[in-house]
Amino acid sequence: MYQVYIVDDAVLTRKALVMTMPWDQWGCVVVGSADDGEKAFEDIREMEPDIVITDIRMVHVGGLELIGRCRAQGIRSQFIIISGYNEFEYAKAALRMEVLDYILKPIDDEELHGAVEKAVQRIGESRAMMAEHREQDGESRSLLLEYDEKNINAYLRRALEYVQVNYGRELSIRDVASYLSISESYLAKLFKVELKITFLEYLTRVRMRRAMELMRDKNMPIYEVAERVGYRDYRHFSATFKKLAGVGPKEFQMRS
Repeated sequence: MYQVYIVDDAVLTRKALVMTMPWDQWGCVVVGSADDGEKAFEDIREMEPDIVITDIRMVHVGGLELIGRCRAQGIRSQFIIISGYNEFEYAKAALRMEVLDYILKPIDDEELHGAVEKAVQRIGESRAMMAEHREQDGESRSLLLEYDEKNINAYLRRALEYVQVNYGRELSIRDVASYLSISESYLAKLFKVELKITFLEYLTRVRMRRAMELMRDKNMPIYEVAERVGYRDYRHFSATFKKLAGVGPKEFQMRS
């Protein structure tokens, strides 16, 4: 199912969107709604719904600010704006933030239906790409994380073991080299020559693999997952995860 969140300070519009749209037809379910961008942001950050339909002008936090905050957090929901204002600056700002569609009030049902169908199609394509990425990446992950102890440099073996134990704290190649009593440049060379990747790439893959394991618990907040695998900045974690997995961490968690 595709998760939908609706934001509009007009009660009747909000209720109409929740109750009268043929969500089942698209395999969608409305998971929440709000009358202001402030509350919506907190919900969206936690849920990372697939589709967000939002008004553009609201009392405290408007639709554009809401979308900007979400994008800054690495949230890749498909946003559809509904607005009573046919202003070029609004539309231009929406375009910069990769908004899927900008629909004027009064809402034309066919236009909105078309936007939702487009969002569902995009999400489906993204999921297909993620599945392909996982399949192609499986062999390389095995190479990086399940190494052959007999055929690897002793220093490098100890470095990998150290990373797999200490990935949950701030960790640099300097820390590992110091632990091994060797130079940073020598350790960096071992990674490049024997594993064909950098130290940071290896550390990131270890962290992301552990994050995926943690996200099997659908009740664990994403910020806690990020902290447990060594990220103090949620936005950095979310962006890194998205780059490697093809989807945001919340979407991955909901589908794992």
